[in-house]
Amino acid sequence: MEIIAIEIPEAGNREDVIKMLSEVLVKRGNAEKELPKAILERERQFPTGLKLKLGVNVAIPHANAKYIRRPAIVVTKLHNPVKFLNMEDRREIYVNIIFLLALNDPRSQIHVLQKLASMLQNEEMVLKLKSARDSEELANLLKKELSKEDRLSTYEKATYQAQEGKE
Repeated sequence: MEIIAIEIPEAGNREDVIKMLSEVLVKRGNAEKELPKAILERERQFPTGLKLKLGVNVAIPHANAKYIRRPAIVVTKLHNPVKFLNMEDRREIYVNIIFLLALNDPRSQIHVLQKLASMLQNEEMVLKLKSARDSEELANLLKKELSKEDRLSTYEKATYQAQEGKE
């Protein structure tokens, strides 16, 4: 899965950010041209803002897998936070870290959301995200964490298979 870091010098609101990030995927051939509209519609119905500890807030916008050709995650760290609606209570929160998910398999979308949730519950990781200088550093942190999880999953599968073989 491709992880793409995008710098956004100035964004007026969440709609602008979502359009900019999703249009990158369309231009790169990762997604259908309807993706920006689909993500905005989903965001209106099911907000993705998430308030974390340590004064860090993130958003994880995404859309139906049918709009995705090749999976990717677009990452940005905004210099000036924009308002997103909190997924828990729909109140406005200022978000400066965005992970836009473009996954073409519904199961992988759930899997990646679970990995992100786990990552975002880890206070040490939240501190790393907060201190990341830019989107590229943020993308590198995400790549490292996702690959760590993948290695662990592979190890767990091998261990499980080995145990099954013994029985």
